[in-house]
Amino acid sequence: MSDHLTIPQLRRTAQLTQEWINDLASRPPLESPEQAYSVLRAVLHTIRDRLTQEEVAHLGSQLPMLVRGFYFEGWRPALAPNDFDTAEAFYQRVEESLRAAPESEAPDVRETTRTTLQFLADRVDDGELRHVTGQFPPEIAELFPKRVRTAH
Repeated sequence: MSDHLTIPQLRRTAQLTQEWINDLASRPPLESPEQAYSVLRAVLHTIRDRLTQEEVAHLGSQLPMLVRGFYFEGWRPALAPNDFDTAEAFYQRVEESLRAAPESEAPDVRETTRTTLQFLADRVDDGELRHVTGQFPPEIAELFPKRVRTAH
């Protein structure tokens, strides 16, 4: 079996990524695919930066290939995991990431973050998200839907 991506596989991952973005964009308070992309990227980066290297890789394996690309974009493994430990710090990091993306003008960061975490819970394996939330302090883990939280 070849390690090369075929054109049909490339088309499929592009289609799947578009489905993810359109699904998230259809969820209030998000209003456009551009917002959905920016918020998804910001939330994934914030999650990623709080995880161990091993868990970053496990979560990445659950994402469509193109989403995985922007999930890993800019990652500095030597700095992982970061030690922010409050929901406020989580929201602040998402907001900082959004400010860096000029097309992102998303509504309230708390509401869009919660919507995005619900979206991820709908799209990513519950067991994997339990591993993710198990690495977070309770205050951050509680931002995720209850069914995917690890008991603290």
